[in-house]
Amino acid sequence: MRDADLDEFTQLLDATCGLLSRGAYTPNALNTALWFRALAAHDLAAVRAAFDAHIADPQRGRFVPVPADILAQIEGAAADDGRPGPEEAWALVLAGQDEQRTVVWTAEIAEAAGIARPVLLAGDEVGARMAFKEAYSRLVADARAARRPVAWSVSEGHDVAGRAAAIRAAVEAGRLPTTQLQALPAPAERGDTPLLTLVGTAPEKHRAALRAYADQLRNREPGPGEDFLAIQATRARQAEIAAQVAAYAECHGFAPGWQEGAEASLEPEVDTERSVA
Repeated sequence: MRDADLDEFTQLLDATCGLLSRGAYTPNALNTALWFRALAAHDLAAVRAAFDAHIADPQRGRFVPVPADILAQIEGAAADDGRPGPEEAWALVLAGQDEQRTVVWTAEIAEAAGIARPVLLAGDEVGARMAFKEAYSRLVADARAARRPVAWSVSEGHDVAGRAAAIRAAVEAGRLPTTQLQALPAPAERGDTPLLTLVGTAPEKHRAALRAYADQLRNREPGPGEDFLAIQATRARQAEIAAQVAAYAECHGFAPGWQEGAEASLEPEVDTERSVA
């Protein structure tokens, strides 16, 4: 609090103590000064909320508060800021070791994970967990002392479908804004999934080219495949040759059925005697 907040704080203190003492509290300038110095590290809005929480507390609210009561309410409110506990945070770090998976974590988890990562890569999971919890607890305490709100971010994995599911779950849990959903790709049409998965798992330097190729495939007009066109061309050529042969036979007066005789003449002769023997 600032010196300019003293008058408002005095009114808040006198009103609270007068209410809970049922009028027995007598305002005192020296007493108020001690209160103000004890709570000076916190902003007035947090102090006001702590007084309100004390009054509403079923147990503590029956007694006139002392500075420790209000500080406990402030610390309790800070601890309920949505940041995960150390064990839950460590579970997110372990999940993030799988490069296919997308995790949504806080700034403190990401920083503490970076501190513990060398130990984890060395194969010492127990030591990495201890290092992470120590660093994470310190970072969370610093953030709460500075009154920094929790900030969630996305650590993207290569699995495109899993990434979308993780972001949607975080939005539903209130950890990410709904604008994150607008950044998700449109649902893939049937047949697109293998290519999109390939884009997600490819090295970064190749992803731009693969995305461009995927866009070309999606925007291409539907039509027959190359195999179908080749078969159709072969059949058309066969029909054309057959028509030319028929015209030639008719022009030269070939007898009907000449084709069967010609085909028979092309068959290899069989030595009956040798075959029987």
